Amino acid sequence: MNTEKQRILVSILNWNSTPDTLACLQPLTAPAVDGIDCLVLDNGSTVDTTEQIRLAYPGVEVLRTPVNLGFTGGHNLVFKLALQRGYGSVLILNNDCSIAPDAIRRLQQVLDQHGDVAAVSPLIYTSSATPRPQAVAGWLDWRRQRSVYPSEPGVAAPEGLPTHVLGTALLLRCAALRQIGLLDERYFAYYEDNDLSARIAQHGYRALYCDSATALHRSRDISEYSAMALYLSARNSWLFWGTHTPMPYRRGMRRRLLSQSLYNLALLKKKNAAPVLLDAVVDGCWDALRGRYGAPSQPRGSSPWLLRRLATIAPYLVSQLLEAPLTTLRRKLSPR
Repeated sequence: MNTEKQRILVSILNWNSTPDTLACLQPLTAPAVDGIDCLVLDNGSTVDTTEQIRLAYPGVEVLRTPVNLGFTGGHNLVFKLALQRGYGSVLILNNDCSIAPDAIRRLQQVLDQHGDVAAVSPLIYTSSATPRPQAVAGWLDWRRQRSVYPSEPGVAAPEGLPTHVLGTALLLRCAALRQIGLLDERYFAYYEDNDLSARIAQHGYRALYCDSATALHRSRDISEYSAMALYLSARNSWLFWGTHTPMPYRRGMRRRLLSQSLYNLALLKKKNAAPVLLDAVVDGCWDALRGRYGAPSQPRGSSPWLLRRLATIAPYLVSQLLEAPLTTLRRKLSPR
């Protein structure tokens, strides 16, 4: 029989999306699955469906918190349980993601074979009719303040740049977590995996993608994001890059971050997104500049009204002027 240190704990958060959670659990709870335990944390859903999950999958441990702790707080609660119980590794798994037990075992084999690897990700593809690469390789580009995701597996990060692994489906070594630390709860959700990837490298560990393991993840267009998601993504980009960007690459950083936020505004505006979604991006940037992090208490309307209106005037042009002013001006002023 496997000892606890050889076992894997799968951490799945449920927040108002029980059908997704049930579908996510299905391949992981077959009788033949051994050595892999699943724990579902209902993260303060509006309706308590923990009993429904328990009835559908009696072998799955189901817990509930009265409030939404966010992606970071929810998974940290499970991480602490995994560490207390002596698990060897813990898998973060989005409930809109699907992965087979064999793929999880292949991830574990990578940890077993490489003692300096703290995190290993499967190749993540979209769950669309024609799967497309979502994260099959990746790194953090300090110079441009961008996360880079090549479309082909096996592309190594340039020398000196940390590998970026997503929190979509990620196997973590518990012994490394004790040294690196848990997820930073200032993020609440979004960019916490950027932060974790950076800290893995800072502590002398590696993060890898496993070419022999795949996972499928639902893909969403930016216009399908909620106001909360857009707010957190905009806010936390400033937190992450502002915290971790090395000194040689910090010049012009705020200009580039503002350019990216305006570019996202332009994309939303092009898709005729609701005004509340545009405002959420501006609010996120505003709160970041004011140092407001953690659980969002007021994601909408926190920025000045005039700022929200000005930000939606020609955001693409302003974004391009911030990113490459001379090139943009030459293009605009050249005779057609």
